[in-house]
Amino acid sequence: MNKIIIIFSVAIIFSQSCSAQLQLLKASNHPMQYYLSLPEGWSKNKTWPVVILLEAADKEFKLNAERFVAARATMPFILVAPFNTNNGNDGRRDPKIFPYSTETWDYMEKIGDCQFNDEGIGQIIKDVAQQFNGEEKIYVTGFEAGTHVLWSLVFNHPELVKAAAPVAGNFRNRCVESSKIASDPSKKIFPIKSFVGAKDDFFGPGGKIRNQWTEVATLAKANGYLTISETVIPEKGHEPMPKEVMNYFYSLIK
Repeated sequence: MNKIIIIFSVAIIFSQSCSAQLQLLKASNHPMQYYLSLPEGWSKNKTWPVVILLEAADKEFKLNAERFVAARATMPFILVAPFNTNNGNDGRRDPKIFPYSTETWDYMEKIGDCQFNDEGIGQIIKDVAQQFNGEEKIYVTGFEAGTHVLWSLVFNHPELVKAAAPVAGNFRNRCVESSKIASDPSKKIFPIKSFVGAKDDFFGPGGKIRNQWTEVATLAKANGYLTISETVIPEKGHEPMPKEVMNYFYSLIK
């Protein structure tokens, strides 16, 4: 009997460990690839909230996903970390950074990063819903240059977003045209909460490029995004904030 209990316990631990492991997957009918990590206790018996993780110019996609796996702990989120582009030109076509073929890069350059990211992430959201019972509306976060894609989702596809949490986020109007911002009424409802370190010399209060936050906040408010705000984290500098972001998203579903 004791042997059975031990084996059963080990099986549970192994199952939970496997759930947290990163799987490298490809979107169906689209070349975008992504890491996926299922939460502890995942099953197909219910739907699960999904967080999209958009990497910065460092392009450390796996490391970024691992940070969020650790920060998630036992929270019930499916984590999705796409190999997004439009986060700086360094490393393009480098197979040590991106898992994309020459054909994929050629295709990407033909249609542009905006369309590639837009269609790829849209397909990933559908795939995760169909294959892993993920919710069809997502939580999204990005650090620094990762927020170029975040703002594109927020302004072009608010119907897909439950909440957005940019961290020290860039905004240079990439893939965002002020005359074409979506009219979907959901933009009035979902929260956008920006996180920044009090000691961030770039995006923090008095930072060198603080204007990028004030510009995007002004644009959002002018276009009906009614719940955009900022939280300044004491003692933090210019750095990712996976724990703060995950705790914030979790507060929205508790």
